[in-house]
Amino acid sequence: MSYRVPSAEVLAVATADVLREHGTIGSQKLLGRFVLDKLHCLDRNYTVTEERVRMLAIQSGLASVEVETRDTGVKVKGGRCPVCNSRMRKIRNSTIYGGSVILGYRCTSCAYKMGTTKRVAVKYTFHDALPRVPCRKARNKSAQRTL
Repeated sequence: MSYRVPSAEVLAVATADVLREHGTIGSQKLLGRFVLDKLHCLDRNYTVTEERVRMLAIQSGLASVEVETRDTGVKVKGGRCPVCNSRMRKIRNSTIYGGSVILGYRCTSCAYKMGTTKRVAVKYTFHDALPRVPCRKARNKSAQRTL
């Protein structure tokens, strides 16, 4: 059984189409399934993982993501974002004695943040980040009515 991996451009177009059609998608698994169905319309041999679809949607700006997390209790010192694999930046607070304390970490590219203990993503909610613009004919008709 053979398979093909779609290029980033083909995957981005399929992801944008799915997000435009559905608006809000409540899980990573559902987004992956919708995108795979859209890719199968182009070529039956295409395959893609849910993680790749999530990463591409976030990094290309096609989707805004809400992440629900749970605390593991394991102490952590920075590292990479588990949502989009970007660098985490320290959140610091000044003490009354002139020092500073690390309160947590924030991702540089998405909305993910955590305290000093590791948080694991439990649920993703994807929203279409591209603006919905009505077609040109509809805008022209409404503009003519107001004149």
